[in-house]
Amino acid sequence: MQRICLPAVAGIILLLFFLPDLLQAESVRSLVQSGNRAYEQGDYTKSLDNYEKASQLDSDSAVVLFNKGNAFYKLGNYADAFNLYEQAAAKAMTENNPKLEAQSRYNMGNSAFRKAEALSRENPEMSLDEFSRSSEYFESAVRLDPELTEAGHNLEVSRTAAKQVEEMIRKQQQQVQQQQEANEQTKQELEELSRQQNEAARQSADAARQQAQEKGGRSDEQLDGLAEKQQEITENTKSLSDRLERMSKSGRQNPDQANEHIKKAIEKQEKARKNLQENSPEQASIAQGAAAEELQKALQKLEQGKEETQKQKDNRQEQENSKNNGEKEQQESAEEGEVQEAKDGPRDDGFPAGETPDDIINEEVEGRKYRRSGRATGYIPVERDW
Repeated sequence: MQRICLPAVAGIILLLFFLPDLLQAESVRSLVQSGNRAYEQGDYTKSLDNYEKASQLDSDSAVVLFNKGNAFYKLGNYADAFNLYEQAAAKAMTENNPKLEAQSRYNMGNSAFRKAEALSRENPEMSLDEFSRSSEYFESAVRLDPELTEAGHNLEVSRTAAKQVEEMIRKQQQQVQQQQEANEQTKQELEELSRQQNEAARQSADAARQQAQEKGGRSDEQLDGLAEKQQEITENTKSLSDRLERMSKSGRQNPDQANEHIKKAIEKQEKARKNLQENSPEQASIAQGAAAEELQKALQKLEQGKEETQKQKDNRQEQENSKNNGEKEQQESAEEGEVQEAKDGPRDDGFPAGETPDDIINEEVEGRKYRRSGRATGYIPVERDW
């Protein structure tokens, strides 16, 4: 009787049973290897495309998430890179892989640092929160892997950058205070010039009435005194106009509309002085009244400009807050999704944690150079016998 080899049949069945998983693993490995080659060549868009395809086949792979994060980071998409690093860190933690978790948190710090850099130019106050987050991630990376010396270095860079932003904020606040004081001084000077100009117009009107009562008679001494007084007011008005011109050119504020009325006032003042010199106090009074009106209009424009500047500042702050609140909501939503996925448990994809971080170039911020480290850990290569 011929003997049947049952173990051989069972082995064939077993092979057929696991064949789909083996084929899928081979496909994932091939895609990641292709992504790694593209990454090495600097083609981060192509590498991302391969990592995306690999993640569709194995969405639980911490390393694929990590590699995708690196591709996004190199492409300058730090928000998506951060989310992927965060997912990779959560997966690595459940897989008890402290080195990969440390590298993921290290790159979370890099991504937060890049966001802080951008915010430091637009909204320095909010950038301090991101610098603080960045430092926290670097600290956690050091705790998880003391050999990851880059994290300790970046921690100090992040703290230094935060201190520089704090100093920049202090200087900006000082400038704002100085501008407010300058505005208040300008306002007071305009009010005083307007008062003096109205008083000069009243005195010229009195001189005109006296001249009429005396039937053409006049006091040269009195009119000369009024002309000298008008010349003094005109010189003070010119001095104020010149100062506003310099402030406008320096960019500290924009009083151009107010200064337009001040320059018109100067024209009226010059005309009034000439009228007084020509023994025409009535015409001088009319010109002086018109000059006082222009000074009042300048004062109104100055107040309007102050209100508009504050309104624009408030609008920018509201827009920035809305933008950051939206990003926060998206991040919180992503975090909730990751917690649910983590409950399914990690899958061993056979990827070893690997290489040291790459160096990122130094950058200049606020006109002063200081070293900014944002070195993204290089992709984790696939082991050949996977």
